[in-house]
Amino acid sequence: MAKIIIVEDQAEHAQRLEQLLMAYQSRHEDCAFTVSHYNNPHRFLSEYACDADLVFLDIQMPGLNGIETAKRLRQVDSKVMLIFTTALAQYAIAGYEVQAFDYILKPLMPDMFFSKLSRALRVLSYSLPEEWIDISTKTETRRVAVNRIRYIEVDDHDIVIHTQNEAIRHWGNLREYEQRLLPLHFVRCNICYLVNMKYVQCIHANSVLVDGHELAVSRSKRKDFLTAFAKYKGGSQ
Repeated sequence: MAKIIIVEDQAEHAQRLEQLLMAYQSRHEDCAFTVSHYNNPHRFLSEYACDADLVFLDIQMPGLNGIETAKRLRQVDSKVMLIFTTALAQYAIAGYEVQAFDYILKPLMPDMFFSKLSRALRVLSYSLPEEWIDISTKTETRRVAVNRIRYIEVDDHDIVIHTQNEAIRHWGNLREYEQRLLPLHFVRCNICYLVNMKYVQCIHANSVLVDGHELAVSRSKRKDFLTAFAKYKGGSQ
């Protein structure tokens, strides 16, 4: 679960941001995050425990603006993702000095906000603590990092988990993997393959290239697969 903090001195803008975050979460069952709000950047900095995943920072705040707040934040946390909110695009350029991930213009428009949030959460999904799965083969039980899996295949009555360097064969059920890994951007391209969207290189008319391996895309799965890939790449709704 991601932790999101809003630093915004104007209550109506903070409320609008929270409403959009909640609306996004209600539309994405696989998405979970907590949201907290600070209306004072000094208080935010004094109480910050270096435990947030994403911070929305208003640039134009009295006393201590968003850029200065970000510079002080970076002194204690170099990894937290920053997204600036501002009414004037030219102010957001300064965000590159503090490694801001993106900026969003006010007034916040749902389509643009959802698109940028999708992109941010997608990136965060690969920087949050590693997800692991336990696999029991005929000879051993081992743990595999989900992020290393390129695709999962059904072969006869076995499940084959393909990573960069090996193919791990064991007895299992592809449906169970699909249900567990859907929030982590794994999607079926046909009845036999579950694909990690991170490793999709190219989609052809009837196949998909995944880390150098060409896998068939069935007619029944093609539309859903293309939709899922478009959302993964661009955050479209």
